[in-house]
Amino acid sequence: MSWVTSGENSHGYVQPAPNGQTLAVPAVATHRGELWCLWSDPSKDLYYAVGNNNTFGQRTQFPDQGVPVMAELLGMLHALVVRDSGDIAHYIFDDANQVWSATTLLDTAAGFSTGGTPALVAFHNKLFLVFIQNTTLYYSLWTLNPHNDTAVWSMPQEMGGISQVRGIPAMFVLNGTLHVLCSSNDENREILGFAYSSPEDVWNSCDDVSEGKSAAGISATSYGDSAFLAFQENGPDDTSHVIYIAEYKDGKWLPQEAVAGQTSADPPQLAILNGRINCIFNSNTETKDLRWYSRSLLNYSLSSWMKDIPDDTLLSNMTIPGTHDSCAESNIPFVRTQYLSITKQMEAGIRFLDLRCRVHSNGHLYMYHGGIPINLPMYLKLDKVMHDIFTFLSKDGNPTDTVLISINNDDVSGQDPPSLFYNAVKQHIENTPPYSTGEPRWITSRTTVTLGDARGKAVLLRRYHSDPSLAISERIGIDLSGWLNDNPEFTLRTPDGVTLTLQDKWQYSDIMPLADLIKSKFNFVSNMLGKAAMGPPEQWFLNFSSAVGDPVEKGEIAESRWIAVGAHSEIIGKFVPGMNHNVRRNYAWEFKTRYGVIAMDYPELPKDSDLIAWLIGMNM
Repeated sequence: MSWVTSGENSHGYVQPAPNGQTLAVPAVATHRGELWCLWSDPSKDLYYAVGNNNTFGQRTQFPDQGVPVMAELLGMLHALVVRDSGDIAHYIFDDANQVWSATTLLDTAAGFSTGGTPALVAFHNKLFLVFIQNTTLYYSLWTLNPHNDTAVWSMPQEMGGISQVRGIPAMFVLNGTLHVLCSSNDENREILGFAYSSPEDVWNSCDDVSEGKSAAGISATSYGDSAFLAFQENGPDDTSHVIYIAEYKDGKWLPQEAVAGQTSADPPQLAILNGRINCIFNSNTETKDLRWYSRSLLNYSLSSWMKDIPDDTLLSNMTIPGTHDSCAESNIPFVRTQYLSITKQMEAGIRFLDLRCRVHSNGHLYMYHGGIPINLPMYLKLDKVMHDIFTFLSKDGNPTDTVLISINNDDVSGQDPPSLFYNAVKQHIENTPPYSTGEPRWITSRTTVTLGDARGKAVLLRRYHSDPSLAISERIGIDLSGWLNDNPEFTLRTPDGVTLTLQDKWQYSDIMPLADLIKSKFNFVSNMLGKAAMGPPEQWFLNFSSAVGDPVEKGEIAESRWIAVGAHSEIIGKFVPGMNHNVRRNYAWEFKTRYGVIAMDYPELPKDSDLIAWLIGMNM
């Protein structure tokens, strides 16, 4: 697919002139479903802007000056700024208050100082910082303690005697291995590659992950099975400053390609958001405006992936990525299960949402998780959640996709009759106005419908009990009220003849190493994937990859984040990959196969993962 301009007008400006001018390398990252750019203007003031794959918002001033780099680690966006003095300042973005935290100055006496642009990446729940000092590569790790979220920077270390390098280094993760690339400090200026060995804490030469030549520096990123390298020129004698991109896939580098013939003053920077690779650079012109080109890495759009699936496809006969406790973005660790908002989940391709609600005294439904309100102290209404969903589904005027909405009553006290919650949801649905075409926004059929019937609509999966006074023919939604909590496999047959097989083993209360917990959960998920692949198309399969330890004091059991993304084991002394990695890498997938609904925690993580797109691809 070809490179096209994004952003302001056909020239691809990140900001309207002159707001996007920069004399240095910009920093680019993705954070909670958005694209971020941080740059220094000609006066050396720093600005940042936030956007999507199409446009950035207005710039906002950053509280420092210098050359920036950014990376996201476990839902937190980090920025390091190299000041003119060579000092390195560390900032973390406070999402709740939308401000950058007070600075932490890295210790210059310990060796944290550089005259160039460093590289920063998240790997195994750590931040890796690489910088050049006097033609020698150094690295340091910012390690997060999973028990109390405290972290410190390690003392800078030489990369095993790797010396005589120059320019701007780059880092990326590919197939579970961290790589660093840099340019040789000789007349050839070849790009050198090194791979990190976690157990030994050493870097080894890795000649198969390097490509091309670069006079100034490089940047790199990865997505699924591919790594991408961006660099200027084709060697030290080439002064054209043409931007090239090379892709590493299936053990080899594919032929490098020019980015629409564009040139840059400094090395271009890469970031991938929702299956689209973004290349941002300062133009090789007098004004040095930030320019922006991108191209899709997929043959479908994650935001409208159902578009080309036939209308007569049963919703039960699809592979559908979803989220568990979809609204739980809470800043309370044991409540949180997601970093992406509902809209960002939809943009990423999620099409099954697990909503937990309670009825308040005013009759309205509010979002909860385990008795804790979402978005305290403001609360979050079901009205707001569904408004965002319908806005997304109808955004292009010709709806292509649907979303499965599983609603459950979070209040398990049994103090209120089932009719109270049932009628509150029913009233909410009845109060939802139709589209301007007269089409309803909800499908409350008790039986399975086709995709053609459901496009643009929300399909109700009713996990709560009905009003017992209603006849079966009067009830709404596919009836999941017989759901067996914390069960590795069970099958429901609704009064209307719909068969659903589910896996929802989520609670681990025994003393157990994290590795054993994840192995156990992966076996349950794999078993259900296999059954879905072999089952009849009219039978539903709902498969939850989420889990949590309870109580958290036992063994290595922790919050859902560590089970989904992975964590360092104190028992076996190494990093244990989480469920998202295992589901993507360790199951024997077959393309064009139905695997049912897979509900996940933090499905966009780890950062190099293409898990959502991988699941969607099973339908194509």
